[in-house]
Amino acid sequence: MTSENQNEIIGCFHGITAEIIHHHAWGVSSNALLLHLPEPARTLSGLQGYRKVSVVANYHIPQPLWTKLHDPAADWRGYFRQVLKANSCGNNLSLDNATILSTGVTMEHLAWSEATDGDLWALAFVTAGVEGNALRVGVDCGRHHNPVSTINTIVFCSTELTQAAMAASFITITEAKVVALEDLGIRSSYTPTLQATGTGTDQIVTVSGKTEKCTYVSGHTKIGALMARAVTAATKEAIAKRRKALCS
Repeated sequence: MTSENQNEIIGCFHGITAEIIHHHAWGVSSNALLLHLPEPARTLSGLQGYRKVSVVANYHIPQPLWTKLHDPAADWRGYFRQVLKANSCGNNLSLDNATILSTGVTMEHLAWSEATDGDLWALAFVTAGVEGNALRVGVDCGRHHNPVSTINTIVFCSTELTQAAMAASFITITEAKVVALEDLGIRSSYTPTLQATGTGTDQIVTVSGKTEKCTYVSGHTKIGALMARAVTAATKEAIAKRRKALCS
């Protein structure tokens, strides 16, 4: 299912190794982001819930493969497993110790940003496409069931987050994403007179840190403010990269 794998280490951030794997899926060129954690950490994902994992992955699903998303014969779990095994860090990765996202946006348009305050830090990795699927939530009714455009946000922080704090972080991260969309003037694909608040397929993963325990995350907390700054900056850059590539 995958062949001619090529790996690219794009950086190491607070012990987190970011790797992009270039590969082929069902004969189609694709790529995936693997974020290797220095040790297993607790995560909260909008797709997979609360888990302790060794890697967070963001898979690009190219347009020729979108019809396979609804093909019961397509072994997506097998595909995900093969890419995880292709990592160059020597890690024994499986679906049991991975949190996975997928998107129609290539990892070539990946952006990341870090915000710090003394020993506190927050780091956001974002892929963002807003063409064809941007909407104003609660107003527009999206029609896309494929990853046409998606904003996937993965946030790491220095502090140890309780489950409640991880849940609260989704509010802060979402608000920060909306700030980016407002600053860039992103309009709904369905009602162009209205400001978009996201796309119909956005997802978030928050990864807990190891330092002082944080029981709450909001704009009134330092770590919440750092998360927001990192997410807004990374989202803007990701959208800019995507737009530039589509216009070239």
